[in-house]
Amino acid sequence: METVKKVKAKIFVNGDPLSKRVFLTSGFQAPFQEGDLLRQIDVNSHFQSYATGGSIFHIFTAEEMEPEEQERLIFNIIKNFPIQYLTKTPFLTTCNKCGHKMVGRKTKCERCDSEDVTLWSRPIGYFRPVMRGKIEKNFKNAKYLFWLSGRIEDFATRKEVKKKDVEEIVNELSSII
Repeated sequence: METVKKVKAKIFVNGDPLSKRVFLTSGFQAPFQEGDLLRQIDVNSHFQSYATGGSIFHIFTAEEMEPEEQERLIFNIIKNFPIQYLTKTPFLTTCNKCGHKMVGRKTKCERCDSEDVTLWSRPIGYFRPVMRGKIEKNFKNAKYLFWLSGRIEDFATRKEVKKKDVEEIVNELSSII
């Protein structure tokens, strides 16, 4: 009789195993450092064909957009690239002094000039605070950091999509067809 050897499955986690601050991750996102949005879309579309169900293309917006602008961007991406999963998420900033809410990563309040602001992002399905107070222009340091350093680095280098980017993408995709 043949003996069956039990194999322990490997679990891949993110975070710091030594401090026991780890979390499971079921997805992959291509690097956000790519400054060219069209190139970023292209890279994600190629990767998604290999990782169905485990890869999502995040578009992080830096300013408020009208529904028509959002639709034009999203439909042009879906029409021209094999993107299967896509989210459009605004960066959010709230002022802890006057309560003003702003779209985009801000280092101080547009209304009262307070530097006590909290930056928010949506890492996985829900908004969470990233950092608060005395935020530097490179978005890597603040008085309070709520995410692990690797996630802060990712947040600091993410491409912010602006209205002008939408026009450039739509015009470039229209000229290809």
